[in-house]
Amino acid sequence: MVRSQLFRLSLVRKYWDKYFTFSDTVDYFNLLNTFGTLFALHYHTRQPRWTVKKLLWTVYRTFYLLSYLSYCYKVYWLFSHWQYSTAAANLLGALGLCSGALLRLLLIEQNFPTVHRLQQFLNDRTYLREDPWARTERSKLYRHNNRFLVVLISAISVESLCFLARLLLTRPEFMLQYGGAVLGGPLVQLGYGMVTACWGIIYVLSFIVFYTLLAGFRLEMQLLARSFQQLEETLVPAGVGMDDQDEWEYWNNLQQILTHRIKRHVELLENLRIFRSIVAPFAFLQYYSTFGLIADSFFVVSFEGFTGYSMAYVLFASFLILESLLLCRGVEDLNDLNRQIGTILYNFDWPRLLRFSIHYRSQYLSVRRTILLVILQSQQSLRFSYGAHGEISMHSFAELMQKSYSMLTFMLQFQN
Repeated sequence: MVRSQLFRLSLVRKYWDKYFTFSDTVDYFNLLNTFGTLFALHYHTRQPRWTVKKLLWTVYRTFYLLSYLSYCYKVYWLFSHWQYSTAAANLLGALGLCSGALLRLLLIEQNFPTVHRLQQFLNDRTYLREDPWARTERSKLYRHNNRFLVVLISAISVESLCFLARLLLTRPEFMLQYGGAVLGGPLVQLGYGMVTACWGIIYVLSFIVFYTLLAGFRLEMQLLARSFQQLEETLVPAGVGMDDQDEWEYWNNLQQILTHRIKRHVELLENLRIFRSIVAPFAFLQYYSTFGLIADSFFVVSFEGFTGYSMAYVLFASFLILESLLLCRGVEDLNDLNRQIGTILYNFDWPRLLRFSIHYRSQYLSVRRTILLVILQSQQSLRFSYGAHGEISMHSFAELMQKSYSMLTFMLQFQN
């Protein structure tokens, strides 16, 4: 008995250390990719060839597709025998949720090589590897992302189980049907309901894929801004009390330091450009799917009132609002940090720090030109957008909330 308890404790400690203890070689996205495999988002493996495990996982994923097709059929049958009721809203809302999750899944599956390349870039922590503050901040990010992932997946899993118990196993429209008649016994309906509930987890998990990348880029931009800020502390006025050799070393070191930081800035901007290309279609789906699913939730609440049945919709709508808030806030933080780099360089005491003798005029002009180019580049927006309708920002989140409030007002008036 004691031996088995010790074995369980050691097993728990092993996995705790694996996912919550930071090291130089740890993978930021290991736990996320594990959840992605578990909930059929993407099969993460280093082996490109098919294996028995991957084949079994593909069969497991097929059940989700069959579940989605069954909801398509039920909605088709509903329109063929239309009846105005909350059951119709339930079916349309469920199909909308599954469709949004499926589109997100296909988007990640299609762009996973790009996602994986961005993950590898963020896992390469050679920049400021020896800096204690940078190591501490990266360790905090690793633990924060994994805690956020565990808490959010646990919360949506509990909400899905409540949805399963109160709705999926009690409402006929959520059960497996053919021709309007329920098929199968309790075990069939339980399995069918569990697959349906997992669509909500896939919906949220697909967002976390982009959120963790966004958080990683935000930290790396923050580290870069801090390294530019520390640049002034390491400089001494050139040409004052220096001989020719010292001044040559001064300008040479300054150019190397600037080149190192600017190279990192270019790498970040280039990878952010790649990241932006896959965020745009995701943000488009996220924005309008959120609005549609919130509208469906408000429709159910306006007709059912605040009951245990309708609260499941309210809770899921809260998750969708949280998604939009985190995405918009994260992108705005990235833009602010990029602009902050230019502000830091602009506020340097360059007239004092860049004094030069006549022999090093060309080096002075080269450094000044480089700094001006960085300032100019950093003042441009990163241009994260959701389609052709505008940039992602807190302003777009406010617009979403305003439209959702207008929809709620309309539903209440429609009810009256």
